Amino acid sequence: MSFWGIVGLVLGAAIILILLFGFFHILFMLLPAIIVIALIIWLINHFSKKDDKSSNNWTDRHNSDQPKRKKARNVKTKDVDQ
Repeated sequence: MSFWGIVGLVLGAAIILILLFGFFHILFMLLPAIIVIALIIWLINHFSKKDDKSSNNWTDRHNSDQPKRKKARNVKTKDVDQ
């Protein structure tokens, strides 16, 4: 590999590292704002829920008001061995 090939690879790697450093620097600067926004959204969600303690069970919330399934009609099954 020639001298200019090595210089090109080093410059390319330096540019990639500079871009990565800039990206992570901006990300870490915005991290406190992201945490505060997530906390506000969580607080709004937490305090806007109903205070019914019996609705903490997943099956109570999702199965209590739904009607039961109807029985299947005109259904034919086959044995696996046939």
